[in-house]
Amino acid sequence: MAAVPAPLAVAMMPAGARMCLEILPRAPFRAYLERRERWACLVVHRRGGKTFCCIQDLIHRAFSHERPGPPLRYAYVAPTRNQAKDIAWGYLKQFCATVPGVKVNEADLTITLPHAASIRLYSGDNYERMRGLYFDGVVIDEMGDIDPQAWHAVIRPCLTDYRGWATFIGTPKGRNEFWRLHRHALEDAEWYSLVLRASESGLIPEGEIRDVRKATPEPIYRQEYECDFSIGRPGAIYARDLERAREQRRVGDGVLWFKEVPCYTAFDVGAPRNQKLWVFQLVGDRINFLEALSGSEECKTPADWAARLRTRPYSYGAHFLPHDACAEQGGLWQDGLEKAGLSHIVAVPRQGSVWDGINLAVDAFPRTHFHSAACADGLEALDAYHSREERDGVTIRDVPVHDWSSHYSDAFSLAHQAIGLGLVLDRSAVARKPRVRRMGSGVVAGFRGV
Repeated sequence: MAAVPAPLAVAMMPAGARMCLEILPRAPFRAYLERRERWACLVVHRRGGKTFCCIQDLIHRAFSHERPGPPLRYAYVAPTRNQAKDIAWGYLKQFCATVPGVKVNEADLTITLPHAASIRLYSGDNYERMRGLYFDGVVIDEMGDIDPQAWHAVIRPCLTDYRGWATFIGTPKGRNEFWRLHRHALEDAEWYSLVLRASESGLIPEGEIRDVRKATPEPIYRQEYECDFSIGRPGAIYARDLERAREQRRVGDGVLWFKEVPCYTAFDVGAPRNQKLWVFQLVGDRINFLEALSGSEECKTPADWAARLRTRPYSYGAHFLPHDACAEQGGLWQDGLEKAGLSHIVAVPRQGSVWDGINLAVDAFPRTHFHSAACADGLEALDAYHSREERDGVTIRDVPVHDWSSHYSDAFSLAHQAIGLGLVLDRSAVARKPRVRRMGSGVVAGFRGV
């Protein structure tokens, strides 16, 4: 077994001289630390030391890289702030503890080195905070748990000014964005790729591996220790149905839109980046999902959405909103869409449980088709949507996880709820009717406008 490395060793030279760094990496990571590729993807088994190594790399590059301009700036990104703090903050402070003049900011989770270079920890669930910054290098941990838009729309542009680098690290959790990056890294010569399995790395004693394997279900062992992406994410809700749809070629770039059939939209509303929408049709017994659209700073109000939807060539039958978006004290979305020129704004009544809508979607999956390119972001979210067990000492419940993937998934569920309730029909022939409200709850069970 390879020896466990000592922490990053830092030796200070006399004033005016350069600083000396001594890094003692685990053997499988030496090539990564010596890489020249700008992009890297590390698929590493549990307890392999990937975070340990990448924090070493951030510190080494913060001390050794030189360029003109403002101070060097580096980032480590985890799915949540608590994860970033629990996983990486202790290493970062420990490794820099012997550096004279280092500044530690506990509130911002930032280390500032004597020459003004900084390393800061960020959370993937608040990735907009990084928008507009520049970075010389970024490590993104567990990319499969982070909204892919964090990388594509925010972090990647932050690396443009000074040709910064990025490393993605993680352990498989099904075929998600991290899997796609891994596949790309294997095929692209401009990427550094490392796959480290417990049976091959030599980092965990053989006796411990045997003991872990005896006590761990085989699929979990293969995923966590042998880096097997074919194992579905624990608690995956739609992933298996999507995989079957792909096998049956119900996900593709063929023509799905039937001009003579009305289209419908299903919204999930909230903060701009959490606003999601599906465009779909019901063609006989077949459900065609044509587009998956996301809100942004440029598209965040009902008027913005109405203008955006009017640019599409579709003839709309109705626009479905969650019941609370049309409640008596919160009817901004319904009123706003109508004032902006859309008609047939329909509130879908509250379900008894979030699982009611999910089960409707699962039951309908065998007759569901997707346009793969136009629905790419939505499909990514459906693949990642999952539940976890919650225990209160008496009962065990599966609860859908509320994260970046849940917004598209909630809108997807809303579409199926509308279909199940018989709300999907050609409303162009339906006469104007007043909205129906229940006193107290503010739940809307109708529509208005023609």
